[in-house]
Amino acid sequence: MLSKRPYLIRALYDWTVDQGHVPIIVVDATVSGVSVPQAHVDQGQIHLNISPSAVRNFSMDRRAIAFEARFAGKPEAIFVPIRAVIGIYDRDFGSGAQFPPEPDEEFMDDDELAAPAPKLSLAGVTAPKKLRAKPSVTPSDESPQSPTEETPDDEPPPNAPAPKGSRLRIVK
Repeated sequence: MLSKRPYLIRALYDWTVDQGHVPIIVVDATVSGVSVPQAHVDQGQIHLNISPSAVRNFSMDRRAIAFEARFAGKPEAIFVPIRAVIGIYDRDFGSGAQFPPEPDEEFMDDDELAAPAPKLSLAGVTAPKKLRAKPSVTPSDESPQSPTEETPDDEPPPNAPAPKGSRLRIVK
């Protein structure tokens, strides 16, 4: 089963940015694959401002969050696997979410998610016959209608009851 974490992070990020507030992620800097400036790590965690005005080349998918940011004026490339994000919150109001540890198997790569394609065969299946359009009226078949034949009319006869509901009127 897939982890809900990347979807919840994306939803809270989008909501916070749409409100004009600042989204902050809390990252467990001890998780393998995390690339953050270690000078700013406190007790194994780092809080990162991921607002559009604070980062460049921001990318978030089911596996990781990556961006460029400045720390003490020095540009840094940041890479955070989703499993290392332990929380996201709105800096301005403090609302957000914390995430419990999850087993690594819940954070599968896209390649691992793809099931092998079933093998299909066409045994016993025949191709359909081609259909040809047959005109309903050909120029040689046309003949003037006799006055006794009824012609379709847009208007109902005067003594007919009015139809209920909507109806289309054909304009010629």
